[in-house]
Amino acid sequence: MNILSRLIALIIFFILSPLFFLISILCLISNGRPIFFRQKRVGYNFKKFNIMKFRTMNNNNGSLITELGDKRITVLGKFLRKSKLDEIPQLLNIIKGDMRFIGPRPEVPKFFDANNFSFLKIIKPGISDFASIILRDEDKILKKIGGDNPYEKLLPIKIELAHYYASKKSFILDLRLVVITICAIISTRISSKFLNLPSISKDLPIVKDFLYRYIV
Repeated sequence: MNILSRLIALIIFFILSPLFFLISILCLISNGRPIFFRQKRVGYNFKKFNIMKFRTMNNNNGSLITELGDKRITVLGKFLRKSKLDEIPQLLNIIKGDMRFIGPRPEVPKFFDANNFSFLKIIKPGISDFASIILRDEDKILKKIGGDNPYEKLLPIKIELAHYYASKKSFILDLRLVVITICAIISTRISSKFLNLPSISKDLPIVKDFLYRYIV
């Protein structure tokens, strides 16, 4: 399956290479160098790797968490983030074997804990999963949570959903999540209909409470 994912990523990267080149040029003109954003993340078996994205922020050493209306985000960056085009370079992470298409989003070492992230002993991190779909507007959710460290309340929900995915993982589920991820880029409402949130909420009461308080 890992070999298949890497082969598919290579084919998609080849198909999207003109778009990849165009965005690279636009980033260079709009934002200057570097074109790519690289950041340490924790992957399979707790091995660290550099995740790649198109750079969407001005160069600075601000917070690791992107806030709603974050002034570091460039004009081009806003478009790339909204359309998810900033994540195209992660195809290179899949080709290298660091990630998969479907799997829990890799976390930065600062928020990593071996006990909580034990699912990384079973599966690789990925571009999309339950959490990245349900919590798609993370900056808005963090604003609703408020306080000094809103991510501390959001992270346990991500971890619960990651463990849930690991327990349910199958080829059919992965294929379904690929389709839902594409739908989520077009419309959150459409993706929600196919995600079956009631079933997830029933299995994960902590997620149900969180959704009721901050999302629904």
